[in-house]
Amino acid sequence: MQRTITVRSTAIDSWTRRMRAIQREKEATLGIARPLASSIQIAPTLDGGKLGFFRPDNLLIAISEDLIEDGTDSQITNVFLHELAHALDYRVNGKIGHGQSFRECCRALGVDEGFDKSAIRLSIGRMSAKRERIRKLMALSSSPFENESAIAIRKAQSLMLENGIDERTDERIYTAPLYSSHRFSYGVKAILGYTERMSGIFLITSSDGGIRNAIAYGSLPEVEFAIYLFDYLISSVESGIRAAREDGIRISRDNFIMGMIDTLSGKMPADSTETAIAAIQSLNMERAGKIVYPGMKFIRKATKSYLSFDEGSYGQGKGFADKLDIPNAMARKALE
Repeated sequence: MQRTITVRSTAIDSWTRRMRAIQREKEATLGIARPLASSIQIAPTLDGGKLGFFRPDNLLIAISEDLIEDGTDSQITNVFLHELAHALDYRVNGKIGHGQSFRECCRALGVDEGFDKSAIRLSIGRMSAKRERIRKLMALSSSPFENESAIAIRKAQSLMLENGIDERTDERIYTAPLYSSHRFSYGVKAILGYTERMSGIFLITSSDGGIRNAIAYGSLPEVEFAIYLFDYLISSVESGIRAAREDGIRISRDNFIMGMIDTLSGKMPADSTETAIAAIQSLNMERAGKIVYPGMKFIRKATKSYLSFDEGSYGQGKGFADKLDIPNAMARKALE
């Protein structure tokens, strides 16, 4: 499943609306009836330090969170128009690239002459590195060692002053789709529930045109870990069931998953940690409600699921889970 983690906040949503207005204005000027981009998203983890990209399969334009945070209005607008030019080139010429037809699309959309995306990427990358340095220093400021704490605060304040960086004041929530299907099987629901309990994300299930979507909300590390864990468990189930069937063992998928999840749940941390995760989930639910779904109330709805019990498949799943090695954390990776 192709995913892009996106970030939402009041300030970021304001920029998304501005870019959508620019898109409508350009489309009207050029006489284009159907939208060139169906979705505009702000994403924190673009591969290779990209400032943005256009995805032709679903007409998505993604813009880097770092650009929104540290770029000028002119830089942000030009990067967006650059990606919109890719969408126009794809619509008119069926091309994705930086050739002659793309350059003509840039001119038609009003991308500034001499616009150098690579130079902007370099300057934004340097600023992002400084922000990361400040973030680490601020984390050290809570050190129990008074001298270390004071030094970290002074260094952070000095860096912020030198580079004109303010502390981030807007509340943010990161989100990504975990799973989409016409129907969620018993096993998929069990894996989604376990992923939610382990990562601390707040999970919302919605329907759109007959397709059900499970969407994760949380901090960036929580959402990244949820994606990793869910995909790891789904792929592990497939390989475990395939191996059992190759050995001539009849397997019920949902019972196998139920055995696996019951065993993994038994290995979960102590109650105190579970309580902490529940508090994190509550905070993520509050942020999602405030930023993404203002004025709405969330209701946890229990759904009835019936499963014919197959003791053999359940036991196979339990035995398989004993061999799984699930890390508690993961290195940050870019998703596109």
